[in-house]
Amino acid sequence: MSALLQRKLKEHLETALAPLKLAGPSPVKGGDDTVGSPLVFIGDIPPKRSDAASREVPCVVLVPLSGHHETEDGYTEAVAVIALICVVYNPEEGDCEGGEADLAALLSAVTGALLPCAHGTPLARRFVLDVDAKGKLLTWTSGRDQPRPFLQATMTSHWRYKGWE
Repeated sequence: MSALLQRKLKEHLETALAPLKLAGPSPVKGGDDTVGSPLVFIGDIPPKRSDAASREVPCVVLVPLSGHHETEDGYTEAVAVIALICVVYNPEEGDCEGGEADLAALLSAVTGALLPCAHGTPLARRFVLDVDAKGKLLTWTSGRDQPRPFLQATMTSHWRYKGWE
């Protein structure tokens, strides 16, 4: 797994998602909910410290799932599969539409940020977004049994890059 790919993907998404403003829970217990741009984490959401004044949601968590190396004619190419777990917050009791709309907005923003990486503009001039074994570019799933007030969907991305990391 390429640590450089993860860092560049995090940087790219942070920049691309900055204009998107979504609701988030207050970082202080009993405080008012916040509105902000989605955060991007690698591996997992960091554990909350008791003195933390920062929020974690909305966010995208980059989780490496698998990968492999291929060698052809003396050249090595690597493939990395990264899940992008998109999480939003909807505090309104009985309001499913607000959370679903926020989740759809986050998925659309992530897709919009990544599509150029498949169509001629590699991420960091090196990493190309590729289709999976079924020919799908970015697939996503969303579970129905999610703990309210949070909703999440998992998008799967496949990346190709030359060389050895």
